This record gives sequence, C-alpha cells and structure tokens, in this order.
Amino acid sequence: MVGASLAFSEQQEINLFLLFLCFSFSFLVQIGTNLSNDYFDFIRGSDRNRILAPTRAVASGLLKPNHVRNAAYFLLGISFAVGIVIYKISDGPNSLIWIGLASVICAVVYTGGPFPLAYNGLGDLFVILFYGFIAVEATHFVLLIEQKAVYTPDFIAALSIGCMTNILLVVNNFRDYEEDMKNKKNTLIVIFGRKFGFLLFISCYLIALLICPFLEPRLWLLYFCLPLSMFGAFKILKAKTKRDFDKLISLSAISLLFSGLLSVAGILLYY
Repeated sequence: MVGASLAFSEQQEINLFLLFLCFSFSFLVQIGTNLSNDYFDFIRGSDRNRILAPTRAVASGLLKPNHVRNAAYFLLGISFAVGIVIYKISDGPNSLIWIGLASVICAVVYTGGPFPLAYNGLGDLFVILFYGFIAVEATHFVLLIEQKAVYTPDFIAALSIGCMTNILLVVNNFRDYEEDMKNKKNTLIVIFGRKFGFLLFISCYLIALLICPFLEPRLWLLYFCLPLSMFGAFKILKAKTKRDFDKLISLSAISLLFSGLLSVAGILLYY
C-alpha cells in the first residue's frame, strides 16, 4: 500500500494490474515463508513443548511435514514466476530478478539451511529489510519505471513499515524466550535478554512513529499511532499467559495495519 501510494503521489497514475501482481508476489512469499518456518522449526525440534505459542500445523500433527514443505516450495516457486511477470511488464532492470530470487531464497533460509537467519540473531534484520525496504521500495520502483517516470526512493517510509512489521517478530520472540533458549534458537532476545527485547520493542515503535515522521513530513499522521504504542509497551511488561500474548500480537497487528493506512493517507494528502 505504501509503495503504491508513493508511486501514485509522484506520477498520478499507476498500472493496477502491476500493483495486483506486486501484492500477489508479497502474499505468496509471506505464505510460503510461514509454511517453510512451520516445517523447519518442526524438523529442528524448536516447536516442541511450546506453552504460550499458538498450535502449529506440523507440530500438532494436523499436516504431514513433507506436505507442508512441498506446499512452501510450490508457493515460493509461483511467487518467483509472478516476479518474472512483474519484471517483464515493468521493463525493469535485471536487478529485479535478483531481488525476487533473494526474497524466495531468504524465505527458506530464514529457518532452513546450515545457517538459518532466525536462529542466528538475524531475524529482525531480515524482517526490516524484506518487509520494509524491499516490499515498499520494490513496489514503488516498478510502478514508476513502468510509467517511464523517474524513481526517487523514500527509505524513511520503508523503514517505518519495516519497524512496525518487526514488532510482531519481537513480541513472538519475547513470548518464546524460554523455549528458544532451550532449543538454541538464538534470537536477539535470547542473545541479549528480555530487557533488551523490551527496549527493541520500544525502539521499533519510536523509530516508526516518532523519528520517521520527523524526517519525512508526509508521514505526520503516524503520530496518532503513538497512544497504541504506549499501550503496547504497558501490555508487553504485564503479559504472562498465552491469552495475554495473543492479545498483544493482535494489538501489534492492528498497529501495523493502522500505521500503514495512516502512511498512505499522509502521502496522498501531499499529492
């Protein structure tokens, strides 16, 4: 949404079919990543004995591991094919192919492979990079170059979305701290402790909702999300039970959606 609004604010015209393809690519990669995580976390044994986390399909026996793995690879393959169509329609540079390939590969190596990102303190960087900078700016880029317009990146808007998305990961890792330590899943919170996790939670909100709007005036409506962030900070300190964390994750998801809509509105108001 944010990438599309940036493109529209600059060109006043976008290819809706191309926008649909961009959304489809992101959606397929997201689902493929979730399935891949479900499979590899089960294979590594890190889904066992999780008390606070939601039930997962493979760990619960609802789906067979190889079926989930094959579905993940299939969806990621389809997403790459969609990326090729985006590349062809936009008539963009070859770097678009490499970005698409990197997105698909990282969806797998997030929890799979010999050096899984999520198990080595790189999960947060992955989320901010791919769900912020690449998701926003790749959409922004292809919608403009398809119109033969000049592309001027807006990394501040992308950073804001990336940080808001990462809050969901921080909450999950904060919740799973004890189990992740036992399973040697070295998230940043496992490496540096829960106090660091709380600071990371607050920092993501402050960067997204205070610093980014200060640096990019078109994002000024994000200031209205600050009360939600303060409420979230209070809730994460008090969260103890599965129900507490489920509510906190829901609040974080609502904050992400609300901030995205406010970002779009602010950008279009400057149009």
